[in-house]
Amino acid sequence: MRLIRQLIATTIVAIAALTVLATAPAGAHTGFESSDPADGATVDGPLDAISLVFTGPAEPTGTGFEILDGSGTLRTPTDASTADGLTWVLRFDPPLDGGQVGVRWMVKAPDAHPIDGSFSFTINAAPPAPTTTVRPSGVAEAVDESAADVDGAQDVVAAEAVESSATEGAASTDLDAFLDTGEPSATPARVGAVARAMTLAGTLLGVGALVFAALVLHGEQRDVRHVLFWVRRAGLLVLAGVVVELAAQVVVEAGGDWSALTSPTAIGDVMGSVFGVAVGLRLAGGLAMAIGPRFDLVAVSSSDRPAVRDLVGVGAQRVHGTLPPELDIGPAGHSAGAPRHAAGDHAWQPSTSMVAIVGAVAVVAAHLFDGHTVVKGHRFWTGLVDVVHVAAGAVWVGGVVMLAAVLWRRHRHGRRLRALHLALRFSVVATIALVAVAVAGLALTVIVLDAPSGLWSTQWGRTLMVKTVLVAFAAAGGAYNHRVLIPELSATPDDPELVARFRTVVTFEAVALAAVVAATAVLTGATS
Repeated sequence: MRLIRQLIATTIVAIAALTVLATAPAGAHTGFESSDPADGATVDGPLDAISLVFTGPAEPTGTGFEILDGSGTLRTPTDASTADGLTWVLRFDPPLDGGQVGVRWMVKAPDAHPIDGSFSFTINAAPPAPTTTVRPSGVAEAVDESAADVDGAQDVVAAEAVESSATEGAASTDLDAFLDTGEPSATPARVGAVARAMTLAGTLLGVGALVFAALVLHGEQRDVRHVLFWVRRAGLLVLAGVVVELAAQVVVEAGGDWSALTSPTAIGDVMGSVFGVAVGLRLAGGLAMAIGPRFDLVAVSSSDRPAVRDLVGVGAQRVHGTLPPELDIGPAGHSAGAPRHAAGDHAWQPSTSMVAIVGAVAVVAAHLFDGHTVVKGHRFWTGLVDVVHVAAGAVWVGGVVMLAAVLWRRHRHGRRLRALHLALRFSVVATIALVAVAVAGLALTVIVLDAPSGLWSTQWGRTLMVKTVLVAFAAAGGAYNHRVLIPELSATPDDPELVARFRTVVTFEAVALAAVVAATAVLTGATS
């Protein structure tokens, strides 16, 4: 028990660390590769074109491409064009003349995640005369006094040199400020990352709770209603997360201008993208999950719900080889030993809640239009693998959380936990889901990473390794339940110590999987 508590504490720390990581500005799967002129280079002028190369398809967004020329004048390209979406050529008329030139860019990948950056280079040519001369405080007075007190052309030249030196210092400071791209888009990007975690958590919880209610749970009416209320809460969480993420995306694409939230054009531009399709599916799906579950329950008998009865049989046989007496099903489908169902047990009728089920399908299908699907590999196959990964993860994550919630609810109300019945029914569902998660996750890793070295050389790869460790923690808890506690509970189903240990381990699984959700949210927007 002490070891389990220590593992739970460690996992909570991991969640906190991942939350900090999740609130960092999310990189997109498109990255900056090179430029011509390169950062820090010196070239002969005048210069009429600059090229930028990205690692994936990029499209200008927000402030797009901006240039601070040698005179300190802010300029935009006369023309910005690309043939393949990877290499952008910026042309200038009139050309850029001498001095230090700064370039600042903001683009978005096909999945609508924005990235920005900057670089500078020097042009060897006489810098153009600035249209307006601004003298730093104190310099103008010093120049005027020198010119008045000293007679001769040499002294005037010396004064102008002082002024020129001070002006160049101010220009350098302006260039440094121009090249600093940390703001204003960093804050909305962080908000978007947190909102993405909210949306993902709602998706996994809602979809998993629906499957848990349909295939695993039977008990008192309040147990079933409690799980269905969680489906509604998950739908509301999806709605809240996607609205905030949409708002953050609009602000980011407007270059950090929060007033863009009042602009129908800015909102329409985001909704008209592939990312907007994902937003629409999540809005519709979240609303359907929030209002769709109907509390239509039916009394359970030994001849009801054959799918669940079969899951119990398979789960028990996997552990024992033969069914324990209290779960032994006779030829007529009735228990040969103690009854498998308590008097008054009820089950959910999913056929009357198709709105909620369609909503769950919609929030999962949204992953066809966001994240890895639109930027890596073949669109169809990557989308299929991603949907399988999310759906299977939802069945596992949401199921474990609901299992813990039901056990703790029964414990708080002083009712019999009947942990063995729940464990046997959920074990088969969880095993299938875990296998699907592992296979689809491995396939996504191969698709996203260009080489094994990406596991330790990229943010995406490092976060994936953290996520894998957390998944291993959760899977270890499930394996302990399956191999150790379930056989012991079969012999003594109501042993208070065994029941308490089972409840604690399931809680540990749920906490570890919460950290997995945080890691997955980071992976959705991390640079690959």
